[in-house]
Amino acid sequence: MHKYKILIASLFLLFFTQEAYAMEDTLIMHNGSKVIGEVVNVNHFMVTFKYKNEKSEHEISHYAIEKIHFGSGRVQTLTDKVTINGEEDWEKVIILEDKEQSAGLKRKGEISARTRFLNLHTAYSGNIKVAENLKREAAKQKYPFILISFERATVYNGLIKSWGAIQEIKRAFCYQY
Repeated sequence: MHKYKILIASLFLLFFTQEAYAMEDTLIMHNGSKVIGEVVNVNHFMVTFKYKNEKSEHEISHYAIEKIHFGSGRVQTLTDKVTINGEEDWEKVIILEDKEQSAGLKRKGEISARTRFLNLHTAYSGNIKVAENLKREAAKQKYPFILISFERATVYNGLIKSWGAIQEIKRAFCYQY
């Protein structure tokens, strides 16, 4: 009879332990890992959460998270994984607008691009071409994200907005999951 009491008490304890676990939120990351804790806030670019058994809040970019399994049972998909197989996928490379958007991603390198000293670009078309070249270089190295860290436009001969008088230079950090 004593064994049955222990068995019933163990099952009862197991049931409540699983219920408590089910109440936690789980972040499913694009790199395959899971983060268990409590989601505090989901805004346009970031998810604020607390790790299990901790009080401090952490932020992570939507780009690093595939979906959130809330303790209530609701599932929210945040972003699709960006897969880069080579330079032909350059248009898939995402230019991050803010350093915060890289939270949860791994910085892997730095790339640069520029227009030539003499070119047939206006300021606008030169800017577009350099951004494209950055994305192509990132795609060659299979990096799905870049964050522009430096940009400069040099005007030659005092000619403003004329063809070939502006050289665009940009550098960017590369990120992956």
